[in-house]
Amino acid sequence: MAIDKKILVVDDCETTRKLLSYIIRERGYKIIGASNGIEALEVMASNPVDLVVTDLNMPQMDGFELSRSLRGQPEYQELPIIMITTESGDHDRKMGMEAGVNTYLSKPITPQRLLYEIEKLI
Repeated sequence: MAIDKKILVVDDCETTRKLLSYIIRERGYKIIGASNGIEALEVMASNPVDLVVTDLNMPQMDGFELSRSLRGQPEYQELPIIMITTESGDHDRKMGMEAGVNTYLSKPITPQRLLYEIEKLI
């Protein structure tokens, strides 16, 4: 099933990035990867995407900073953002929502849950 939607997966852990990319690609989405928020913004400058799946804790620019940066740019104010993280506290969840994240998921998550959230936002 070919889906003409492109998703950016941002995670500093290459293994996690590959796993998430595999799960999403199997559903038919096109995938672009980045290892941190700065790289994500660089990639997006020349590759428009339909949704971002990002980790929270990354070097150079974390997921909160990435989300705030995207929300500060008119062309990305409506871009769906899913944050997947080990940080499950209410404070972190609140900070994610304030940064502009649409969906905040605490690890571990199932492939079915991830795909459900993606399809709900796209």
